[in-house]
Amino acid sequence: MMALLGGTFDPIHCGHLRAAELGRAALGSDLVTLVLAARPWHRPAPAAAVEHRWEMLRRATAPHPWLRPSRLEAARTGPSYTVDTLAALAAQRPLVWLIGADAVADVGNWHRADELPALCNLLVLDRPGAGRPPPPAGFEETDAAALVGRGAGALHYLDAPTLAASGTAVRRAIAAGGSPQALLPAEVWAYIRRHRLYGAPAPAPME
Repeated sequence: MMALLGGTFDPIHCGHLRAAELGRAALGSDLVTLVLAARPWHRPAPAAAVEHRWEMLRRATAPHPWLRPSRLEAARTGPSYTVDTLAALAAQRPLVWLIGADAVADVGNWHRADELPALCNLLVLDRPGAGRPPPPAGFEETDAAALVGRGAGALHYLDAPTLAASGTAVRRAIAAGGSPQALLPAEVWAYIRRHRLYGAPAPAPME
């Protein structure tokens, strides 16, 4: 079984790490792979370049041996499609894609969405205020244990809320001159300041 959490990670924040931790516990997995969506096609282009986002992802996961960063999508040309990533990892079945409740409602609009139920299972993580949308077409709701034993097409709603954090909120706070340190791994905040991403001020000379 392979647990996967995708995202633009623009930037990666503590909410992502909490989601990965919840998914790992629910699945009894030794490892969660964080897949960098290099060039998402269904949303505005990320604010930070792909190499910056990769470096932040690499730094955030380094202290955690149960997290593995993946630049599989960054290595491909063209838009980043989840269906292509899942197809490339098909030998690792079952694949369990961790997804927020706010995002699962949009799965039917993903590229080649009709192929997804044959490629993966979904573990849906509660997001504050997101509600619980119905399963996407082709996915059958079941319990968490079935996600590990079933090849594909299963879905489980995990009744454990993630942190109320988002990349948009972090970027806005930085641009407004705030310090979102509580929402970011220390290594990521240091990297953002060092490279002055999202309008962050440069660090003081002695920092």
